[in-house]
Amino acid sequence: MSEPQAAKDVCTTPMTEPGGLPPDDGGQLAQQYRRLLDAVEDCAVFEIDAHGRIVAWPEPARRVFGYSAAEITGRHLSSLHRPEDVAAGLPQQWLDAAAQAGSARDDGWRVRRDGSLLSASCVMRSIGLADVADAASGNGGVLAEALAATGFIVSCRDTTVQHAASEHARLAADRLRLLAGNLPGTAVCELDLDGTIRSWNVGAQALAGYAETQALGQPLAWLYTRQDAAAGRDRAALEAARACGQWAGDSRLARNDGSVVRCQTRMVLVRDAAGCPTGLLWTARDLSEALRLETLEAGNRRLQSFLAILAHELRNPLAPVRNAVEVIALTPDTAPRVRRCAEIIERQLRQLERLVNDLLDVGRVTAGKMKMELTSTSYNDVVITSIEAIRPTLEAAGQQLVVSLPQSSPYVRADAARLGQVLLNLLSNAAKYTPRGGTVSVRVSVEPARVVTAVSDTGRGLEREALDRIFNLFAQENDTGSPSGLGIGLALARAMVEAHGGAIQADSAGAGKGSTFTVILPRATARPPEAGTLPPGKMPHRRVLVVDDNADSADSMAELLAMLGHEARAAHGGHQALAVAAEFRPDCVLLDLHMPDMSGYEVLQALREASGGRAVQFLALTGRGTAEDRRRSKLAGFHAHLTKPLAIDALSRALAEPVAPCPRPLHKER
Repeated sequence: MSEPQAAKDVCTTPMTEPGGLPPDDGGQLAQQYRRLLDAVEDCAVFEIDAHGRIVAWPEPARRVFGYSAAEITGRHLSSLHRPEDVAAGLPQQWLDAAAQAGSARDDGWRVRRDGSLLSASCVMRSIGLADVADAASGNGGVLAEALAATGFIVSCRDTTVQHAASEHARLAADRLRLLAGNLPGTAVCELDLDGTIRSWNVGAQALAGYAETQALGQPLAWLYTRQDAAAGRDRAALEAARACGQWAGDSRLARNDGSVVRCQTRMVLVRDAAGCPTGLLWTARDLSEALRLETLEAGNRRLQSFLAILAHELRNPLAPVRNAVEVIALTPDTAPRVRRCAEIIERQLRQLERLVNDLLDVGRVTAGKMKMELTSTSYNDVVITSIEAIRPTLEAAGQQLVVSLPQSSPYVRADAARLGQVLLNLLSNAAKYTPRGGTVSVRVSVEPARVVTAVSDTGRGLEREALDRIFNLFAQENDTGSPSGLGIGLALARAMVEAHGGAIQADSAGAGKGSTFTVILPRATARPPEAGTLPPGKMPHRRVLVVDDNADSADSMAELLAMLGHEARAAHGGHQALAVAAEFRPDCVLLDLHMPDMSGYEVLQALREASGGRAVQFLALTGRGTAEDRRRSKLAGFHAHLTKPLAIDALSRALAEPVAPCPRPLHKER
């Protein structure tokens, strides 16, 4: 470099004073610092003297605390602190620490002019003549010992938002930990990316049986069975969660006691604010209860199917027995001994029919498919029908029946058949547990909004703790030698009464003091429309074809119809029915629906096509009587759906209906 050029470079370089400050008269520099301070956001910078009194209050301090310079100058630093902090001496302690060490930090709450609080991160730094001497001469060590501090610079940065965010995050984390710690039956654990357990909640301890101290630091494979860990199931789950962000599946976990539990497990990748993976969240829920419920539900479905099949199979042999008993009863010259035997068969047959119906209803109740057709019904008629059904049983047992009915029958919205079944179950129960010579009573009372029926007996009674238990399905309160039963009658009675909007309860004074079952039903406000009645006179003569693959059932029904004054033929299958009908030309067909060669629906279609428009009454006669079975037969075009075993009065009512042209099927049965 040439000498003139070097001189030029020296002249163009600004001269500086000690401390790195450009030469200035002070005013320009002060304005420059003031502009720099005014640009500061969320940070108050002000000056206090050695005693803590505020001596300089720039614009940033006003923006943060709300005080103007005129309002705050001369006041003590403690004016910006909470009263409780002032009382505790915190501002003075901070001042003393800064004077001793040269600077001191204090993070905490401060008070604005309007009384609101802000969170602030504050630093107090001392300033003194020693600093000026060092700047001027570079050798102020001796002067610093002799000169006292002139004051302090205080900077307070507003961290309210950051504090709120931090507090929110802390509370959220606490809530998550509380939730994770109290999830019933669910293990929640945090894992490192390599699968090491770093947190262990109460659910995990309950599920696996290991304490937190035992689990922390263990690999995830530690929770798996030895066989699954050797097969790498834990590693596969970890790799899938790390690759896809989450993983779910079923796992077999090994408990501390050596047992194995099947669990539904999930793993989710946890990321930080920048999106970087920080760990994994692993959860496991015990599936034992869910699997048990699934097994029970499957068993319940199989039970319902079994009961339906059982009831159907029982109804088929009961039908010819019923028909044979009716034939004996209608035969005028039957010997007294035979007639007495027929009466015994009749009573036991009614018991069997009731048991079969109860078995079917058990399936409907447990499946929630119990259906009621509620209409305004004369309650006295329901009671009388039930009493007449049970009277032979009471007479055979030598029991007295006492009945008290209101003179004017109340009306209830009821399914008469179902309500009659309730009363018959209660009366049968009373007769079963009442000794010979005892009394069974039925008393009906009417209240403004309710009809109350009390069925009482003088039997063995009930213990107090059994009064509710006896309404449970399959519950029995039997002593040695007492009558047996299925334990379903009272459970069905309660289900049916509650389906009517009523209630049933049991009362007893104790063992040997009899029982009372009370049925409470809502009272109907209107009477039903008068049912149409058949014109007086003799029942019309009918030509009836009975079609059933059960030969005994078909032949006994044909014999019964003949005793009732009708002309009847029996056919033991679908193809035989078509051949007999072509020659016999029936005006009524009693048709079984389930036959091996042709179904009843196929026979119906063929006979309808062969009738040439002639009026023929088709009555479905089957062991299946569910609502779905009735709906299906109606859609196929049957005039009525009758269930086996068929009582003679139901048969007579069906045959007394006028014969109408064959209804068109709403859909074709296959």
